[in-house]
Amino acid sequence: MATAQKSQENRFLAFANLFKGYMGVMPIITAALAPLLTAMNVVPTYASQRKPLATVAGVLGFLLVAWLFYVRRTIALGSIKRRIRVFFNLCPIVLILGAIICYVAYSNTLDTSVKEAAQPPVTRSQALGEWSKEHDVPNSVQLQLLYLGMFLFCEASFVMMALREYANDVRGISEYEWMFGAQDGSPVTAPSPPSGVVLPVVTEMQPVEKA
Repeated sequence: MATAQKSQENRFLAFANLFKGYMGVMPIITAALAPLLTAMNVVPTYASQRKPLATVAGVLGFLLVAWLFYVRRTIALGSIKRRIRVFFNLCPIVLILGAIICYVAYSNTLDTSVKEAAQPPVTRSQALGEWSKEHDVPNSVQLQLLYLGMFLFCEASFVMMALREYANDVRGISEYEWMFGAQDGSPVTAPSPPSGVVLPVVTEMQPVEKA
């Protein structure tokens, strides 16, 4: 029985630690991927915009991570206040939807722009390539804003979720307490975990008395 409980505890802690580590590193990965994916032209862009977008996406990505960490107190306190925590709970999914909307709008705007640019004898690939370096790109500003929005919204969503986990670690809240407790900053009064769920107990180290 003890062996089964220990195994269940290990699986639970492994999942929690893996997920927290994943959430913590993904904002940095997203910020680093944005310029890399742009330079690789994974999402089609005009050649004249590729290098500026790669540079701006990287810089703004890291600045966004820094700013959200800068206001982490507001996010942490807002996440446990009754009247406004619903906003912080919904904020990540709203940001994800914003990224999807930006992508769809970018694709449609790019198609419209290329149709205007790719007049015979210019082909689509030529319009996206060398042609854009010699001519004005239709809907240029709108395309760049939507492109940046795809990455920045995704990154902001990751950071918001990672900061929630960071705040719980700072408060010393266990996974069971967070899922079944009051979640309003009050002293935890959650019921004891069910049989078979063993939570780690962190004790303070006592100073060693000299003989």
